[in-house]
Amino acid sequence: MENARKREMGDAAGEGKARAAIAWLEAAFPEVACSLTPDEDMRLPSAFWAEGSPDVETCLAYQERFATGMDNKVRAAHLIAFYSHQLSLAAAAIYLCSGLVPDVKHLRFEHYARPLEAGAVEAGRFRFCMALKEVAGCAPDDANELFHDLFVAHLKPIIALVKRRCGLSARAQWRLAADSMAGAFLEAGRRRGMEAEVIAQALAIVKRVGSPLNSEALCYEKIEVAAACGNDLSRTYRMRGGCCLYYRTDGGSYCDSCVLLEPEARRERLRAHLLETARGEIG
Repeated sequence: MENARKREMGDAAGEGKARAAIAWLEAAFPEVACSLTPDEDMRLPSAFWAEGSPDVETCLAYQERFATGMDNKVRAAHLIAFYSHQLSLAAAAIYLCSGLVPDVKHLRFEHYARPLEAGAVEAGRFRFCMALKEVAGCAPDDANELFHDLFVAHLKPIIALVKRRCGLSARAQWRLAADSMAGAFLEAGRRRGMEAEVIAQALAIVKRVGSPLNSEALCYEKIEVAAACGNDLSRTYRMRGGCCLYYRTDGGSYCDSCVLLEPEARRERLRAHLLETARGEIG
């Protein structure tokens, strides 16, 4: 009886930490939403990502707001990157803040007013309902393995569906998913002041031997540059292992950290980005 009561107290404490993590997530990253209890109009992942699902078509069509001239493969690349990034932000926030491993149980795609400096704009985002897996007492690598396994298990049928629907290879999609997770962990870690620790954790998840997420090209790199004021600037960037195919859209180009660029060309672009960011923060 006493042990059962202690487990209930532990569950309540864990859920409280997860709710605090979700509150932090939605304040720091309003482009993604999360809860621990499903709304009535949320759907099981198997239904949302089903063959012929209107949800899939809605999400593919939404990607066209980011560029014109998209074909099916470009839409697919953007969708997997978009979805994986939002999922990774939600999952990383809960994992890093509470120590619990989240598992998607329900979701929906919704429209919301995204706050920007120039005013709110209508945008789309995913809302996830998460179940929580307790890992207290587990070795760190066991917890990372569970996080990895749940993420991969969730994405596997989605990637298979998108491949059938749009023709984009599974390998290309897994690279984009790994990039998204690595980028989301970096963003969350930077916001929480634990960048180095979170980078190590992300690499422990995506660089597992035999994992579909494992990509040799995916890495983090510190970029350094001297500013005009004489100060040395530095920032860690996620270097992509996959390509979102944006360069194939009308007027599109390579992303600054694109795997298709030569390493030094990426560094030059990122040095310019770092300087521009610094000028914007000063201005």
